[in-house]
Amino acid sequence: MQNYSTDAINIKTYPISEFDNIVVMFSKDMGLIRGIAKGVKRPKSKLGAASQALVANSLVLSERRNLDIIKEASAINSFNKLRYNLDKLTMAIYITEAINIFCTADNSEKAQNEEIYNLLYKTLDNIQNAQDKTRILLSAIKFQLAFMKLSGFGIELKRCLKCSSEPTGSVLFSPETGGIACVDCAIEQVHYVKMHEKIREFLIALNETPIHLKTKYDDIVNEKVTNSCFNLLKKYIEITGNKKSKAFKVMEETKSRLKGV
Repeated sequence: MQNYSTDAINIKTYPISEFDNIVVMFSKDMGLIRGIAKGVKRPKSKLGAASQALVANSLVLSERRNLDIIKEASAINSFNKLRYNLDKLTMAIYITEAINIFCTADNSEKAQNEEIYNLLYKTLDNIQNAQDKTRILLSAIKFQLAFMKLSGFGIELKRCLKCSSEPTGSVLFSPETGGIACVDCAIEQVHYVKMHEKIREFLIALNETPIHLKTKYDDIVNEKVTNSCFNLLKKYIEITGNKKSKAFKVMEETKSRLKGV
């Protein structure tokens, strides 16, 4: 069996035997992949820390018929700051949930895989270094917009989905269709949320700006706006992926337990 190398970010891990784990990863070359970390739960395992969720590694894997074997793993970034803040950790898990839902195993589109890998890496780094809740949410919104575009489900914020005009003033946004409608173009059977003109301008700016660059809104936006936009896009992503995020449910349960201590 041949060995191959790739860079990958661990999405999640789960046990397959007493000492072995399966690691779900997003690879820069092949998209979503799964590999076995043998002996990872033994005290002296060299793969222990590198096989944890939310770690970016340079890997060497050995091809197998069913699941490849992780032979070597050298950490590129362990994103340690994520692990000491519940809001950051929850958002990071939410991001990886989206990757796991929309990305396919062994995707041959290498250019797309590299773009998604770089987006995921930059987003996790932005979240771990965020100074407050607003910056965490802003990083997540940038990811939501860019990732859905890369996945073929880009959000339409400039033109009405019905009449194709560029509306002025407030519009209606549909989480079901992922686009806007003029107030007069609303379809009775579709659920809409009113979107203020300034919110739409904010989202358009983020949607059209590469994630590594700042917009004029980055330093002035507040938590109320980012929270509202994040939840709106979260709803769209859950409807499109036909799966609700578990990350925030776990966070609420964790907070409740901590309050009870």
